[in-house]
Amino acid sequence: MSEDLDAVTIPKWGIEMTHGTIVAWHKGVGDTVSAGEEIVDIETEKIVNSFEARTAGTLVRILGDVGDELPVGQLIGIIAARAVADDAIEDFIASHSNLSNASNEALGAAAEPLEASSNTSAVARIAPALRRKLAKAGIDPEQVAATGPNGRIIKADVDRAIEVGSGAQDSDGKPAGVAAATLNGQPLSSQQATVARKLSQAQSTLPLYHVAMDADVEAALASLSGDASVNDVIIAAVQQALAVHPELNQTFDGDRTTSVTGQPVAIAVATEGDVVMAPVVQTPSDASLNELALDARERITRARTGQMTPADQVPAAVTVSNLGMYGVTAFTAMVTPPQIMVLSVGAVRRIPVFNEADEVVARSVMTLTLGSDHRVVNGAQAAAFLKAIVSRLERH
Repeated sequence: MSEDLDAVTIPKWGIEMTHGTIVAWHKGVGDTVSAGEEIVDIETEKIVNSFEARTAGTLVRILGDVGDELPVGQLIGIIAARAVADDAIEDFIASHSNLSNASNEALGAAAEPLEASSNTSAVARIAPALRRKLAKAGIDPEQVAATGPNGRIIKADVDRAIEVGSGAQDSDGKPAGVAAATLNGQPLSSQQATVARKLSQAQSTLPLYHVAMDADVEAALASLSGDASVNDVIIAAVQQALAVHPELNQTFDGDRTTSVTGQPVAIAVATEGDVVMAPVVQTPSDASLNELALDARERITRARTGQMTPADQVPAAVTVSNLGMYGVTAFTAMVTPPQIMVLSVGAVRRIPVFNEADEVVARSVMTLTLGSDHRVVNGAQAAAFLKAIVSRLERH
């Protein structure tokens, strides 16, 4: 294996990642590449991220097409530091293929029982980029004839279905490349399928319960300045409550708890792809509200536009889910493991309340509902944590 050649492979961004889909190449064969330059975008079930070149040189081979879903470690390109003979490049490809084939065979063997089932959804058999291509053409992946390994739908299958699905027929009088079922409805996207799977598992295995309190946010709203919003005030209050209750600042994988560093707080964000993602605000708990607001805004923007990075998804104990902007007064969100809590935030509403002098006055109040995993957080702990959040909101 030549020291002048560097492999561009499907990287592993996260423990659960097994495959990646090539979304776009920023370089072509023969282009000069600088170390650290973004050369290819790769999509996982959670994010689209850019692969950065490790070395400088020339991109001499591209071995993966846009839309290809490939296993982690698969060779998709080669960068040469200097001029290299074609024979050396071919030897490099062969040697790298031998290394990846063993892991791919193991991965395929592990996945084979799932793929053998006739009930396996096409969502599990098609790359997200290819699925979007079919959706644009109005074709349901469930109706596409798959020719890839283990029943996977590959790029050639998609191209054939789009090309002839509108009229051409096979020998049985059915649309060529498309199964006989009607082409109606849309499958879940890869990200939607991942969220659905995780929440279904949580619903069936997680002993979830909720406690609720009203918070008087009159003073908190009056104190807002700059670009800070009420959501930022809530996140800051949750961070401060985590600092007071470090025993709850942890994650739980079903077997053991793991302490979380700092006081990061995830925020539920509805994305352009109709998926709720949860980027994590990571400012220190003693940071200014404007600093927190800036961090939150940047991460929310990346989540909404599908540009989240692994740095936006560090471990956190709790997610803040705010539906107040829709006029929802109270609701109960789901905890997403390995997190152990979720704070559901309702709308600010003006209501009459008694003050300390027993006078009826108008106040701005919101209902906060804390959902907790009872395996880790007992009722008293949940009540104390929620009370700490409310106290900090009312202290402004």
